[in-house]
Amino acid sequence: MEFGDKIRHRFPIYSQEDNKSMVYLDTGASSQRLDTVLSRMEEYHLDYNANIHRGVYPMSERATAEYEQVREKVSSFLNGAHGDVVFTKNATEAINLVAQSFGGMVLEKDDIILVSEMEHHANIVPWQMIAEKTGALVQRIRVTAQGEIDMNAYQELLQSKPKIVAITHVSNVLGTINPIKEIVALAHTTGARVIVDGSQAVHHLKVDLQALGADFYVFTGHKVYGPTGVGVLWGKKELLEQIPPYQGGGDMIESVSFEGTTYMPSPTKFEAGTPPIASVIALGAAIEFLEEVDYDELHQYEERLRIQLERGLSSIEGVSIIG
Repeated sequence: MEFGDKIRHRFPIYSQEDNKSMVYLDTGASSQRLDTVLSRMEEYHLDYNANIHRGVYPMSERATAEYEQVREKVSSFLNGAHGDVVFTKNATEAINLVAQSFGGMVLEKDDIILVSEMEHHANIVPWQMIAEKTGALVQRIRVTAQGEIDMNAYQELLQSKPKIVAITHVSNVLGTINPIKEIVALAHTTGARVIVDGSQAVHHLKVDLQALGADFYVFTGHKVYGPTGVGVLWGKKELLEQIPPYQGGGDMIESVSFEGTTYMPSPTKFEAGTPPIASVIALGAAIEFLEEVDYDELHQYEERLRIQLERGLSSIEGVSIIG
């Protein structure tokens, strides 16, 4: 049985009469939802709907425990033991958090931020915004005609000693898988910090953050068969401890008075207000599913689909395949 046939029944939308023969081609924008993701959300709302970190009654204590277990689960899934997992509302907010808090702390006038030409605008605009605020400069990393990072051009740009490199792990347009380990290693030789957008990677590749060496890594729940409203920022502990909070209020407060306020340590200081509790808990179900996936089998299946698609597209006059 094909890989796709084995997992199709896990997505309830395909059991709807109008969708039984549907072929969904927009997962790059947003995936369909797993059965366990939907049931986990329903279970929270029906059985223990309560706020977290502030109640001493059973429902709140259970919600808190479930929420924090997902943090540990995500860290383990990414092999991110030497960093903290921060929950945001999506990958875009995670990148904005890094741009405003970390970028706002380290960037000065004429400092350079390198951003590749193949980025989603969510990994371009936040850097333009912080550059405008600090006087820093955003420079592009060129992409070749084959849809790959021009590594020679990248190494030349590194001679200018940029402060930050922002790069996607897998392009949402080209499908290109970037050599992140090499890109990060080269950046670190010049003192640059690297943020990687993994939104298109974590459900296709086995991501090992210890091996990749990235300083920050982000992805979003709704592209990994999970719910909307939750994203993940993973960052190295020493960096997250240094940078200021992105927003204020709620659990991120240690103590507050009109004379001054102190903040909780990372990751709590980055999770202002009531977080997306149900979405975080349901994200845990999506991570559990991905942990069970045989990535070798997945890659073989994707390769067969790619060949089938390219053959079909190549038969259409005027179509050029890039990437």
